[in-house]
Amino acid sequence: MNLHILAKRYTQLSKSAFFDPAFREFAHRTVEAINHVIENVENYPEDVVRQFEAHVWRVMQFVRGSRSNDAPYETQYVLRKVLKEWIPEDALISSAALEEFSFFLNPADLWEHIGRSLNLFDTQNYKPLVVRIGAPEAYKHRPIFCTPLFHELGHFVDHHFKLCELSMLLFPPAAPQHGISQADWNFINLRHRMEHFADLFSSCYCGSASTKSLLAIAPGHPDSPTHPSTAKRIATVDDFLNGRPNPMVTIIQETLKARGQKQLDQWFAVPNVRASFDDVVTYKIPNVPELYGIFLAGWDYLHDQLGNRTAAWVEGDVDAYTIEKTVNDLIEKSIRNFEIRERWSDVVAN
Repeated sequence: MNLHILAKRYTQLSKSAFFDPAFREFAHRTVEAINHVIENVENYPEDVVRQFEAHVWRVMQFVRGSRSNDAPYETQYVLRKVLKEWIPEDALISSAALEEFSFFLNPADLWEHIGRSLNLFDTQNYKPLVVRIGAPEAYKHRPIFCTPLFHELGHFVDHHFKLCELSMLLFPPAAPQHGISQADWNFINLRHRMEHFADLFSSCYCGSASTKSLLAIAPGHPDSPTHPSTAKRIATVDDFLNGRPNPMVTIIQETLKARGQKQLDQWFAVPNVRASFDDVVTYKIPNVPELYGIFLAGWDYLHDQLGNRTAAWVEGDVDAYTIEKTVNDLIEKSIRNFEIRERWSDVVAN
């Protein structure tokens, strides 16, 4: 019965006017796979059917949240551009709209599972790369606050290339601390490297906005088995952005080199948005580096207006919510205008 319900839900999603065509195709093909299992349920072991059903349930949350009226569309547009620099094949950036304050990544791949488990189903070589990210629903029109999604995308790139796993082979951690088993020590070091990589990846595109968002989310957090302390994470990114030697940065850069990937670098340029935003008009982003850098520029401008209220439109009775919403709107529309101009240029060129 659940599969029949899921087929109906995915059919509705495949007809959504708010969907990117690639997501409509994803939903349509997923319906085909569900119907195949319904029609051939006797030909598959029960555990295979249950695992397939579980995968389809999990993915639906992300696919449903990726409709343009539910998703942080402008931020996803920038994330797709970033991902293309690392993985040239087409990828779907999907997001779950969460009713909680949380950002996370789910790297499990439905169509990889289908190809591996449903041996009677012809996938027609359809195996889209799907990045599933969770973000607060309240932030869908607040790109400044979506900066942590660049960190989550870093986790996806790490997972895709198995970078931190390789780093453990190339640069094994020192001997375990007293009372910690080798297995637990390896787990802790792997997880810490994964967080450092995602932090550094984010800073390549958002600069210090990555650490500013970290300070807003997890100020003063100590070391844990899964995360280095906030202080260590900020120090590592700060060393990277300022060109200072750092052992963790060296490990990650050398691992990237061994994997045949490019070195991490600062690919953003911070635009001067003040003149435009002071007049409450969008900033015309001239190039991709400033497209990335507008997240940091927006963060700094927002906090300047909250603290100093230098713009003429920020009068004494303007509350913090109005300031925040206005700045986020300006950032969102600036990104959207850049995308529209890019799409128009592509049409003209072709």
